[in-house]
Amino acid sequence: MHSIVFRFIPVIILLLITSCSSSAQEAHVINIRPGELAEFLESNNAVIIDVRTPGEWDRGKVESALTINLSHPRFDAAISELDKDKTYLVYCNSGNRSSIASRRMAQMGFASIFNYDGMHYQIRQEYEKLDPPGKDVNE
Repeated sequence: MHSIVFRFIPVIILLLITSCSSSAQEAHVINIRPGELAEFLESNNAVIIDVRTPGEWDRGKVESALTINLSHPRFDAAISELDKDKTYLVYCNSGNRSSIASRRMAQMGFASIFNYDGMHYQIRQEYEKLDPPGKDVNE
């Protein structure tokens, strides 16, 4: 009986390590709700990523956003070229694809990921109300 318990100890330790690891990665994704964009961007120098499709981008997007289509086969390759130490805010049409993309980025080792948990028109409206960086108030 004693030897059976000792055989399972390494398995239990491995399971504990992997479960802690994946939950720690999931903890890096924080949702930003509609109405919170201005405050978020004031305190975070975030790169905004739009993970919608090219047809959706053609209908409008956040002006400064990187466009990386989640559905494209090279999505992971494109994301892996980004600096993992920067802060990222990911958005899509409804919050579903951006949530998927954010979790994938966490699994890839990105340190600071935020998911815009709202509709694309909401983030665009919020972003358009902001003063763009470097804008001359006398213009």
